[in-house]
Amino acid sequence: MKYFFVVGEASGDLHASNMMKALKEMDPDAEFMFVGGPMMRSVGGTCVIPSEKLAFMGFVDVLKHMGDIRKGASEVQMALKNFLPDVVICVDYAGFNFRYVLPFVKEKLPATKCVYYIPPKVWAWKKGRIQTLRTHTDEVLCIFPFEVGFFAKNGLSQAKYVGNPSVDAIKDFEADDNGREGLPKERYIALVPGSRLSEIRNNLPVMLRAARHFSEYKILITGAPGVPPSVYRGIEGVRAEEVCFGETHRVIKYAEVALVTSGTATLETALIGTPQVVCYAVKGGGLANFVFKNFFSIPYISLVNIIAGEDVVKELYGRDFRVSKIVDYVAPLLYNEEVRMQMRQKYADVRIALETEHRASANAAKQVTRLLGL
Repeated sequence: MKYFFVVGEASGDLHASNMMKALKEMDPDAEFMFVGGPMMRSVGGTCVIPSEKLAFMGFVDVLKHMGDIRKGASEVQMALKNFLPDVVICVDYAGFNFRYVLPFVKEKLPATKCVYYIPPKVWAWKKGRIQTLRTHTDEVLCIFPFEVGFFAKNGLSQAKYVGNPSVDAIKDFEADDNGREGLPKERYIALVPGSRLSEIRNNLPVMLRAARHFSEYKILITGAPGVPPSVYRGIEGVRAEEVCFGETHRVIKYAEVALVTSGTATLETALIGTPQVVCYAVKGGGLANFVFKNFFSIPYISLVNIIAGEDVVKELYGRDFRVSKIVDYVAPLLYNEEVRMQMRQKYADVRIALETEHRASANAAKQVTRLLGL
């Protein structure tokens, strides 16, 4: 069978490459064409456009490169027409896929199946996209169990939970973990300030000032892939020896507490079992809290709390993201073992909710091959 993947982010590159490997095991004659990154290219197939060339984030960045995006979209659409895939698999990357891929496949390639792996978080915002998923896909493969029920309530019946890639990633880490080698012997607080430049520059200074209040603890900062060390050195108060690249999971595991920027890292921290406070710098202060409370359809910003359906970790954003608040919520996690254990017990429930018998990539590949009648 012929498979066409469209991926735009580094995380999607990882998840799609794992799915491609699983598909090759199930379908030895599989042919791949894709928009993707280095991990997908290492699996094999024809890369139409490296996803790095289309990885633009934020309104201003997208607007500046709209010509490049449209040119890339035309190349992708031409490749789709020439390749005539049996199935198109969109992985995350909603802005591009919803605009240039789903409508094109629906209109120009009616015989081609369409699968969306890791759909956009329409349960939080942009609910209008549900209609497009309903009419333009044959399968929607979800990585959070609650998404299936959410979609069903909104008239989309083709959603299936296939497992969560973060669970698989943490299992792999736990199997290969070589302990504290290379990490400080002293107790420390981990700071996980995000992967984007804006997140790092806005979150890290406040996190750092809060962590310095606990002078008996060292500090380790997780360096994001692709972000040069100079970015961290340019932030006031950061010491070069505190920044650790390529060891995010180990830094989190052996920390006493982690301050974690909202995103996938909060879920990974929970799966590892380290007590955490979730932080997120957003402009607008109290206005941001008001907007979230009144205009978003979910009560939490962190994946841990969303999956659990309750307050497992403290979320500090908008007017609450300030040093004094962080210190107030970190202290019990450092000094009160009962509070630490309660959080870890809730973490265990989150992990159980996400568990599947097989890896997410294998489950996703199995759904695709079933759809194709293999």
